[in-house]
Amino acid sequence: MTIKEFKYQYALGAFSRKDLMDIAKHTISKYILTTLSKDKDCNVRSYVVKNPNTPIKVLIKASEDEDWSVRCFVTENQKTPIKILTKLSEDKDWHVRSFVAGNPRTPTKVLTKLSNDKQWDVRRSVADNQSTSIEVLNKLYKDKQWYVRYCAADNPKRNSK
Repeated sequence: MTIKEFKYQYALGAFSRKDLMDIAKHTISKYILTTLSKDKDCNVRSYVVKNPNTPIKVLIKASEDEDWSVRCFVTENQKTPIKILTKLSEDKDWHVRSFVAGNPRTPTKVLTKLSNDKQWDVRRSVADNQSTSIEVLNKLYKDKQWYVRYCAADNPKRNSK
């Protein structure tokens, strides 16, 4: 499909939600990705930010999306700048913080901070992350929540000593 065909069909509303998600998932067109990043459907926007061809400026804008699931998927894109991961580590929604904590590109300093998060699932993601320092893993091994302790104990980094 050409850009011209996309513009025409999108303007007419000829695409179903499933069509738009498939396009967002598979297109290499930066124009189409940028256009779909403004779609009203959060599922379409989520597929946009998962796409490895999504421009960085779109990822930065999507990091402020009103929908927490879109912000979660921003954290998984390899092109998302570390600065944005760091910003999202302070997101009001624990799901987003948990996704940041699970990203192997998240800086150690941020993982250390997230290891103290009040939400146990965020701490669990830190415990699962192989980029987490051994010192933080040892601390999480003593966490009050059993599954956080289990994940810290099971982390290959902790077991490689």
